[in-house]
Amino acid sequence: MSDTDTYPVNDDAYAQLVAYLDGELDGDGSRQVEERLARDTQFRLELQRLQQTWDLLDELPRADVGTAFTQTTVEVVALSAERELHQSVASAARRHVTLWAITAATVIGVAAISYATFSMVFAKPTRQVARDFPIIDNIELYSVADSVDFLHQLDDQGLFAEEEVDDGL
Repeated sequence: MSDTDTYPVNDDAYAQLVAYLDGELDGDGSRQVEERLARDTQFRLELQRLQQTWDLLDELPRADVGTAFTQTTVEVVALSAERELHQSVASAARRHVTLWAITAATVIGVAAISYATFSMVFAKPTRQVARDFPIIDNIELYSVADSVDFLHQLDDQGLFAEEEVDDGL
């Protein structure tokens, strides 16, 4: 590689020269580049090389893109946007269905737990009442007894034979 293939200036100075040629520098930046060009030979040579490159680029034929290119580009962008919109809508729909499924599962779970709790709390007393119904039904007769011992004696004689009660509640 020869000395002419290497940049005699650093990257920042090179970027500053490119911006100068493109007209991107403000008044103060342009003035700084021009002052350095006046005193720095290497900087000036680099500017001349860049200017030659710019001049060669100006001589290249320009590609003529017609309205078809513009139309196709717009169509591609529109199709891409439409595809993105469909994906977004589908994603939102999936989130919506998932939310409803979670809500339904939660409601069913709460209902099952409530039913189980209700059954455990209220079924046992109901069964006990069913077993004790003959006593409740005859409470008036028991109230005329003189003592509990008298009722035990009657029970021992089999007078209070229990009736079969269906525990299927």
